[in-house]
Parts: sequence; C-alpha cells; structure tokens
Amino acid sequence: MKYNILITDILLKAFVHVYKKDFSVDCLWKLESKIDFNKYQGIVVTGSFKTDKKFLKKFKNLKIVSVFGVGYDGVDLNYCKNNKIFITNTPKVLTNDVADLALGLMMSLLRRINEAHNFILKKKWNKKSFDLTTSLTNKTVGIVGMGEIGKAFSKRVKSLSMKIVYYGPNKKNLKYKYFKNLKDMAGLIDVMVITCVGGSKTKHLIDKSILNLMKPSCIIVNISRGSVINEIDLLDVLKKKLIAGAALDVFKTEPKINNKFLKLNNVLLSPHNGSGTFETREKMAKISSQNISNYLYSKKLKNRVRY
Repeated sequence: MKYNILITDILLKAFVHVYKKDFSVDCLWKLESKIDFNKYQGIVVTGSFKTDKKFLKKFKNLKIVSVFGVGYDGVDLNYCKNNKIFITNTPKVLTNDVADLALGLMMSLLRRINEAHNFILKKKWNKKSFDLTTSLTNKTVGIVGMGEIGKAFSKRVKSLSMKIVYYGPNKKNLKYKYFKNLKDMAGLIDVMVITCVGGSKTKHLIDKSILNLMKPSCIIVNISRGSVINEIDLLDVLKKKLIAGAALDVFKTEPKINNKFLKLNNVLLSPHNGSGTFETREKMAKISSQNISNYLYSKKLKNRVRY
C-alpha cells in the first residue's frame, strides 16, 4: 500500500513523477475546493509556501512535512513540535547553484551587464560610449551568514582577487576576518552578500541602521530570504542613491513584489531562482521524496529539521 502525500506548490510541477514512484500523489493546484486533507500522511512544501498553523490544522493524520529546499522559515515549527509532526529539508544539494547565482548577480550589477545588453538593443552604442562600470578586483565582500552557501560563495570570490570578511552569530574556523557586530562590518565593505537563514532571528537584520553606515559605492546582493532586509528602508536608500545598488533574488511578498523596485534603475531583480537549475531541482525532489519514504516506510529520519 502506498501512502498518500500532497504536493502544495506548483513550483514542483515538473517533478511530480519523482514522488509518484513511492506514493499516491495529489497536487494542491489541481484539486477542487473540497479536499480531504485527512487522507495525507505527508506533504511537500517549498520554503516560501505558507505552511502556517491555519494550513497545518487541516490535516488530522499528518506525520511529516518535507521541505523542498533548505530554508524552512515558512513552516510553523511550534505547531509541528506540539503535534509530533516531523520536518525535513534538502540541505547542501542547492549550495553550489545558489552560490553561482550570488556571484552572477554581483558581477552583473557591478559591471552593469544587463544594462550594457539593453544599451546595444536600444541602438545607443553608435551614438555614445557606455558608462564606466566598477571593478571587482581588490574590493571587499562582506558575507552575512557564513554557512554552506556563504563558504561556497567565498571560494568563488577568492578567485576574483576580492577580499573577504564575514558576519554571523559564531566565528568559524576560517582565515577570513570575522565581525561579531554587523555595524562594524557595514562601513568597511564594498559588497554585502546575504546568505544567512531566514526566520524570526534574522528578520530585518539589515535595516536603516545598517544601510546608513554603508559606502555610497556599496552594493547589496540577497539570495537568502526577503525578510532579512527591511524593504522600506532598502527602497529609501536606493531611491536616494545612498548606496549604489541592490541585486535581489528574494523579496518580502514574493511573487508579488513591491512595485517601487520596478521603478529603480539601480536594482537587478531575479525571481527567487537560486536553486533554479534542472539538475539541482531534480536532486531536491529525489531527496525530498526519499525523506518522506524513509520515515513513513522505515521509521528513519534523515535531513531532519531540529526544533
């Protein structure tokens, strides 16, 4: 007998077949309004899916929430803990792709690659030269959150002859300079790359008190969670050009982002696409499915989220 699971987010549409090998699968976006939530022993959610108490209370026989991704800040941990629902995620598998995107966003923003492309498309090159851009060499990158993604990103940055410093709750066994206080780091860097976890502990970690300390030439790259930055404060400094720009893959209310971002010419916007490669998404689906299978069929827990 196959267990019943519910896949919640249409982001997984292309990988439903992976889950069907071991489970009887329903997809939330295909179901009508009347849904028998009691039939499901497991659900698959993305990190940005609103897996709150209101949603979880609909399930009476839920045993496991399998997060398709690393971040699980969208899941109500207290409700799961109180109702003995286990949570798993897919760590490490997306590290390299997210680090690659962070690197690409940083390089694109500093060298204005997207603008240069449009400059040619709009046939401006035969009238004037493109404006000068910013070199990466010898610039200082401040990484906020030196976890797996932060470390992978630092390896890539090192090859560009950039200087690396970092901030986080704990000092790591690394040769890079560590800042215990983010304010101390903010004024010294040329690029801030945010790779920390989301959730209540990092909500609005980057606000006007940090942004106002940064150099006018500094840029921000965020591939973490939209909640880490106070978007109102960020929009204000971008509009006033108190910092040079921001490259963002995540937003507070994605996919419906604040329209004010669309009116700025010093931003580079990406649709939460850090893990968005065929190879990585398929691996994530396989691990996510296996996490459920391990528990429901064998009572083993792998990649468990501790709460």
